[in-house]
Amino acid sequence: MRQYGWIAALALAVPAVAQAQSSVTVWGRVGGDVQYLSGVQNGAHSTGSRFSEGNDWGTSILGITGKEDLGGGNQAVFWLESSINAANGNYGGGVLFQRGAWVGFKNERYGFLRLGQGSFINSYIWSYDPLLEENYSVESLTSYRNGPKLSNGIRYESPKFGGFSFALQANLGNSSNGWLRGSPNNVGATGLSDGATVAYTHGDFEVRAIWNEIRNQYGREDNLFTASQEAFIGVRDRFGPALVQLGYTRYSAPDTPAGLSRTANYYWGGVTYDATPFLHLQSAVYSMKIDAGQWTADHSGEGRSTIIGLGAMYDLSKRTFLYATAAHVFNSAGANLGVNPQSPGLGNGNGLGASPMPGHGQTGVYAGIETLF
Repeated sequence: MRQYGWIAALALAVPAVAQAQSSVTVWGRVGGDVQYLSGVQNGAHSTGSRFSEGNDWGTSILGITGKEDLGGGNQAVFWLESSINAANGNYGGGVLFQRGAWVGFKNERYGFLRLGQGSFINSYIWSYDPLLEENYSVESLTSYRNGPKLSNGIRYESPKFGGFSFALQANLGNSSNGWLRGSPNNVGATGLSDGATVAYTHGDFEVRAIWNEIRNQYGREDNLFTASQEAFIGVRDRFGPALVQLGYTRYSAPDTPAGLSRTANYYWGGVTYDATPFLHLQSAVYSMKIDAGQWTADHSGEGRSTIIGLGAMYDLSKRTFLYATAAHVFNSAGANLGVNPQSPGLGNGNGLGASPMPGHGQTGVYAGIETLF
């Protein structure tokens, strides 16, 4: 299956500095675009629009990966991955290797074990998002809850058994004040976070279930989109030039204070259509329903938000492509989620963009270029 040339290039297209039984590869991507965003709240009762330059298709990346053949089907592997904001040259999140810093052991028969900083187990949701977790995507309505990078991780990934596979992960809090608590030195200051996933794959068809929980620094699950439980099921399949992707997630935060929302349901679906070998068209709808509860400065409350998104990518070569994405969010009364990921609650949006006024919609468009090396 040809999903896109640039996906394969991330892993395969970079020449390696190699010896007979080991290799080290330097790879990455750099992108830039211009975004127009309407309905930005700029006062108690007013909104405006803005133009900005950034990395909205996805952060720029510098990666170093390596492996050593140990014999007997065994390999030692490592991964260092840095997020870079090409708009200003800063590291993502202020951490050099925020996206990944781990070492692992791989066996052809028994699977793969990794230790260190990196993606959480719900990163598999990327495969079920028609907009590929770009800035306008499945992450927009969740404050990145469905794709975080966490510290102190222990992750096991099984080999496939007749199309079935599974993975387990725990990210330790490293706290001396309790097993569930976290150290302030953790990325995100999270406590114990853990999860599991199982998948079945047959050709282009894949179905996956994921369950996970992220605790805050104090060991509690008290915010739907920062410290909570997540249950996901997704399915994807290809029909000729069309890739269909569907997903459902339920969020719950049992330690949330009384009067605030403790549960939410999230549905989405869409299609990626290969119009030509070079032109790929995307369409998606995302709908979040947050159950009863008040809105506060840092807690999202009752309401429904729905995003309609359209995108296109055009391959100029195996390593470089143009892209454009447009999206509009519809908010029910009281809700103020935006097309960009943002912090939970009624704050002014500390994510990649600013939130609209409660009950108002927002439209965003960005276009740019991405190149891989």
